[in-house]
Amino acid sequence: MGESEEGYEGAIHELSLGGANLIYLTLKLLEFKYQREKQAIANFLLIEEPEAHIHTHIQKTLFDRIAYSDAQIIYTTHSTHISEVSNVSNVNVLGRQGSFCEAYQPATGLEPSQVMGIQRYLDAVRSNLLFAKSVLLVEGDAEEILIPIIVKKVLGLSVDELGISVINIRSTGFKNVAVLFHDQRIRKRCSIVTDLDTIFFNVTPRPEDTDFWAAKKRKAAGSQKAGAARKTALDAFVTGNAWLAAFYADHTFEVDFVKSGNQEAVVRIINNVYKSKETIDDSIDALRSGHLHQSGLRTLMMAEQEGKGWFAIQLGEQLDHQVVIPVYIQQAILFAHGGFSGPLIARILQYRANCRREADPSASSSLDVFEVELERFRQGNITLSTLQMAAASALPSDAIHAFLAGIV
Repeated sequence: MGESEEGYEGAIHELSLGGANLIYLTLKLLEFKYQREKQAIANFLLIEEPEAHIHTHIQKTLFDRIAYSDAQIIYTTHSTHISEVSNVSNVNVLGRQGSFCEAYQPATGLEPSQVMGIQRYLDAVRSNLLFAKSVLLVEGDAEEILIPIIVKKVLGLSVDELGISVINIRSTGFKNVAVLFHDQRIRKRCSIVTDLDTIFFNVTPRPEDTDFWAAKKRKAAGSQKAGAARKTALDAFVTGNAWLAAFYADHTFEVDFVKSGNQEAVVRIINNVYKSKETIDDSIDALRSGHLHQSGLRTLMMAEQEGKGWFAIQLGEQLDHQVVIPVYIQQAILFAHGGFSGPLIARILQYRANCRREADPSASSSLDVFEVELERFRQGNITLSTLQMAAASALPSDAIHAFLAGIV
């Protein structure tokens, strides 16, 4: 055995697992070919998880090439690469509901034009939503990068552990994908997270405005108008659909992030963005001013200069457990996840206690008392409200309290 472009040939035991799986699948297809010729009534080919150990290009090629006009082929797969090249009309999504499973057909009840639009949207990244327990649809790179980091820092749990997929639409065309989440189609929770782009600085034109500022003011005014129209359309779209909800930043993600009290994280990356001492000092003053028209505008300018994706990566490296989740993102997470179980809440609070102990060793005695209450909660001996009061005492001014209030 050897690669097609190499002269070397070795023994079959030298094959990779992917190569061995390809040979196995090839032989089974050959067997099916001979059996199919002898069947007079119906032919079925069932292939279980063909992606195992196989390169992504080969996965797509296999799925594209294995086709018979007189046979029904059924795949089971966790591969987003196979789902990307699948016709969404032929996809069934299995979802667990308590002790049983349900099968969902994503294209049920949709117009051909809608199905075609979904087909274009569902690339290898976005088609991950077909496998998710719940979904956050976001409009840009900053949210895609930072929301998972913020969740991990605050809760000590990744979005994957919570069963939430953060899907970047890379636009505001949410309805093209969100239409999948419906009683007739995929019965899983989906939060739409977008911006209202409300103006937060003076956009009145002035004769002394430079071309840069004049353009920025016009863009801000236009964005606010578009944001208001988007909210009206999305609110109408999600009305009456228990699986969908829309959540809005008052301004934009970066501005609302600072508005929530996270300005010091932005201060820590100023030296990565600017080199001039005067600009650095002015930026620090703006971020610490307490005025959104200064701190928000400076954050947005930094993000636009660096590129929002790269800015988000740098910002993510500076976040710690005391980062504050903007309210609209917190609400989106709570809706998408649904109820938080007692054991999950206990894990989160144990993580917060560990963070507090590490940051302030002098708090150990009060944390010891709190952990006793935490164990009583795990055993079902106290209520969540009682535990919440104990957490407020042991973890003063902690970022977790706002999140806990949303659960209760």
